[in-house]
Amino acid sequence: MEAEPPEDDDGYFERMTKAIFQAGLNWRMIENKWPNFRNAFDQFSAKRVSSFGEKEVKALMGDTGIVRNERKIRSVIENARESLRLKDEFGSFGDYLKSFKGDERQLTEDLQSRFKHLGESSARTFLYMSGFKLRPTGEELEWHARMKEGKHPR
Repeated sequence: MEAEPPEDDDGYFERMTKAIFQAGLNWRMIENKWPNFRNAFDQFSAKRVSSFGEKEVKALMGDTGIVRNERKIRSVIENARESLRLKDEFGSFGDYLKSFKGDERQLTEDLQSRFKHLGESSARTFLYMSGFKLRPTGEELEWHARMKEGKHPR
C-alpha cells in the first residue's frame, strides 16, 4: 500500500517528525505513542511549534507519553522553523519537494542539509511516508536479496 501525500505543510512536518523519532527505535512503539506526540507538539502546527522555547523543551522532557530524547525534541522545534522558511521560499512544502523534479539523490541531500536530525535513512523514510515512489538503494537491494535467501541482513 502506497502512502498518500499529506494535505498540507503541517502534514509534511508531522511525517518528518515521525521519521526522525522512528530512527533507531521500534516503529510500533512510536506508532502507539503517536497520539501523545500530536498533543505534545500542538497537533504539529509548525507555526506554534516554531515558537517553543526552553520552557516547552523542559515540559516535553518530562512528558512520559513521548520519547524523551532531547536532541530529537530540539530538532523538531528547529525543523518547524525550517518548514516555515520553506513556505516563504517555495510557497509550500510540497512545492519545495516538487522543485527537485524527481532527483531523489539531490532531494535527499538537500533535506539532510536543511533539517536537523534527518539522516539518509530517515529522509528516505519521510519521503516514502509522504507518497514518493523511491528507487531502492544498493544497500536496500542487498538487504532484500539476503532476506530472499533466508539470511538475516546485517
